[in-house]
Amino acid sequence: MESGVEEDTQAFQAVDTEPHAAIRDEEIAAGPPPTGPPPRALVADVWPWLALLGVLAIAGLLVWLFVFRDTNGAKRAVPAVVGLPQQAAIGRLTRAGFSVKAIRSPARRPRGTVVSQEPGGGSQLPKGATVTLHVSNGRRLVAPPKTSTQTTTTTQTTTTAAAPASQVPDVTGQDMASGAGQVEAAGFVAETDPLEGAGTPGSIVQESPPAGTQAKAGQTVTLGVAVGSSRPDVTIPDVTGKTAAEARAALLQAKLTVRTTYAQGATGVVLGESPTGSAPAYTQVTISVGR
Repeated sequence: MESGVEEDTQAFQAVDTEPHAAIRDEEIAAGPPPTGPPPRALVADVWPWLALLGVLAIAGLLVWLFVFRDTNGAKRAVPAVVGLPQQAAIGRLTRAGFSVKAIRSPARRPRGTVVSQEPGGGSQLPKGATVTLHVSNGRRLVAPPKTSTQTTTTTQTTTTAAAPASQVPDVTGQDMASGAGQVEAAGFVAETDPLEGAGTPGSIVQESPPAGTQAKAGQTVTLGVAVGSSRPDVTIPDVTGKTAAEARAALLQAKLTVRTTYAQGATGVVLGESPTGSAPAYTQVTISVGR
């Protein structure tokens, strides 16, 4: 070694510049990961969800069976259509879910006017049931043959004509809306009077004239209705402008009794009512009808 000259030597170690390449080579040599059944933990997590889906399916089936299917068989109130034109009456009944059968016959009402219905307004029927309408054909009722009687004391001859009459139906014990509907379907005007005493609230406990009596068409049949001791307030519906039969049916459905009076105005149309607003259940509401 020469003097004054210092030799500097350093040792270097080789470094692998591609460590990840070696790892990939090992993975390729090892091949794809083994396949087999899913881990038990994954299966255990799926079962609760399958059980929940099963419970929801059963609940949906029960809702359909006990709610939606039974709804079709539920009864509904028959609209009162007496006094309406035939087409308007049929439209109202079909929209309410009923079938309609119209029968035309002589009557004192204008042609095409509904003179009676079976069952009456307010009756309860299942959806799809048939309501029969009796419609005027514009011809007057033919009076029955006149009978002549002669007294023994004079030679004067008198003639009398029998007035049209119908039999008063037996509605005692029925709900006031259904009973009044049957009375009106028979051609009478149903008046409901509240009575305090024995009997199921809202049921008919008296009838005048009695059931089976022959009475003139259009005559008032008074029905006594039990009111009970508990009479919570109910809202009185506004029936002004409705037909008389329709108004009576609406008030009866609202748990109110009805009395009908008459005044000058549009024939068969309710001109006013009293009281209005609200009142205890089975309060008698007076309606004024034009004639």
